[in-house]
Amino acid sequence: MPAFAVNGFLPLGRHSVSLGDAESMLVSAPQFRDSPTRRTLWDGLISYLDVFLALEDTYEGLLNGIPLIHRVWLGGSFVSTKLDPRNIDTTLLIDTDAERSVRGHRVAHVFEPERFTPEERTYFTERGVWDDWWQRCRLPDQEDRSPSERSAAPARGYLEVRL
Repeated sequence: MPAFAVNGFLPLGRHSVSLGDAESMLVSAPQFRDSPTRRTLWDGLISYLDVFLALEDTYEGLLNGIPLIHRVWLGGSFVSTKLDPRNIDTTLLIDTDAERSVRGHRVAHVFEPERFTPEERTYFTERGVWDDWWQRCRLPDQEDRSPSERSAAPARGYLEVRL
């Protein structure tokens, strides 16, 4: 499992872990034992993911074993040494084949972008945007703490949770 850097965040990049490892690292670790928020936030995330698992059960015949969500990206203060984060920043990566199977639509081949539907083109563009987003940090000396060109440089890593 990745370790937190001196700045309280993960080292730069995407760090891939299992769901159980993410819970061990971010909720059950001794350093978070006294946190009144981490367990509640984690349980809320699991309840949210359970909705997708229920959809997978409902449409099992259409999905042929393909999960709807194949990765969850976690970042922000929950993926830091902050004792009591207020929320979990997350992005769900939904499998296009599975989503199309449930909706009954054909999927373009990943390596043939000219065949992408507008939705698929949006998916790949947004995935890159989110990857960039999760590696940013707010600048403490900025009055307006929204994303800016100054805050665009990668400054921390994030977790990709394999489901």
